[in-house]
Amino acid sequence: MKADQAELVTSYPDGAIGVTIKYGKGYEDTWVVFRGSVRQVRELICDYFGFECKDETDLSLSALVVNATNLAHGKGNVASILDARVVSETPAQASADDPWATASASKPEQPTGNASAWILGEIEKQTSIADLQKLWAANQAMFSDPAVMTAYKARGRALKNG
Repeated sequence: MKADQAELVTSYPDGAIGVTIKYGKGYEDTWVVFRGSVRQVRELICDYFGFECKDETDLSLSALVVNATNLAHGKGNVASILDARVVSETPAQASADDPWATASASKPEQPTGNASAWILGEIEKQTSIADLQKLWAANQAMFSDPAVMTAYKARGRALKNG
């Protein structure tokens, strides 16, 4: 962590710790303080920032604080630099007589149990290495699946050998 990103960690006589996460560099910027045992602070940070704690259990508290700090700084920058405002993270209940609101609030269904099925199909559709590379650049997160990366490399070889 850079010196200007270092967060204040305080130890208390009762064994509790305190973690302060700031949204910016200045004293006037928003900040939040979490106090309790390591486990309590971890749970408070996860809850406050909306992290799924089950996804964060492999992280040390220090790493979790870095992730939370990065998120806080990002939100702080968006708010101050772009003069943006945070809106509700929970979609409003759709009115029964508003089909557009209902459609916006619904989550699309996955056609198969394979979350990578779409990208695998797109890889096979590519007709040039340049298009294949563009597909990768636009969907990098999906390439963490080893099956997707294997299909990508195989398609690249097939296109190269033409």
